[in-house]
Amino acid sequence: MTIEPTVIVLPAFEELSAAPIDGEVGPWESVYNFTRRYTIDGAPSPLRYDPCGVGVVPTGIGKVAAATTTTALCASENVSLENCLILSVGIAGAPPHLPIGSVVMADSIVDWDDKCRFDPTEDNATPIETDPYTGDQGVFDLNTHRVSWAESLSEDSQLTGVSGEPKPMVDTGTNVCADELWHGQAVAEHVAQFVSERQREPYLVTEMEDSGTVAALDRFGLADQYLSIRGVSNHDRPRPGESGRESLLHTNSGNSNKDGYAVGLENAVNVASTLVANEITD
Repeated sequence: MTIEPTVIVLPAFEELSAAPIDGEVGPWESVYNFTRRYTIDGAPSPLRYDPCGVGVVPTGIGKVAAATTTTALCASENVSLENCLILSVGIAGAPPHLPIGSVVMADSIVDWDDKCRFDPTEDNATPIETDPYTGDQGVFDLNTHRVSWAESLSEDSQLTGVSGEPKPMVDTGTNVCADELWHGQAVAEHVAQFVSERQREPYLVTEMEDSGTVAALDRFGLADQYLSIRGVSNHDRPRPGESGRESLLHTNSGNSNKDGYAVGLENAVNVASTLVANEITD
């Protein structure tokens, strides 16, 4: 039996002891009744399926894991994605000008790992350049009509804010993906330069799965059905006077940015849920 979902949602992870939140799957389980589960060869977890047409499969963290899981779905004889809306929905980092809890719909995804790095020199203060062997392989421009459709449905989204932070917003722009978990002012400047060289500036969010997901979908001719919805859980560099490790890992204070992570995920799911509801009731 081959199932033909209307929507497939691809969170990155379920339970993860190091994460400030329980996972990215739970909010979907609280809304949909996933009474059916299907084993997909090559996927780390079963496909959870609600007969209304919504399926959820956590991919695993990182673009290698995401690409592998997405390929398994695309190649499976048990699932047809031919007419399916495919969504990555989860948390992300962002530059400080974007308030915590904001939601970014990607119109382009840039693979930060697809680059050439040199030792710093006087002539090359920012030692990052485009990889001459791969060209534009790591740049993915998403379907403009589908992105515009998502923008129009999300205009009136009600987003939860974090106390003491500016009001969050919904925006559209470049998503930077990497298997490298990075954090810091100098690295952020390198990323900004790299994205500018790719002519996709400015970047709005950073995450670890979506270039792998869209690359796999592209191989199967399904990239036009894909959207990435990311909620800002934290900023990608420390505040003045704070170290990068303390900012990201809270090594000295023992505190966590759990509120930011929870609100980022809540708002991303809120926006994505509007798209899902439109699809299954259309």
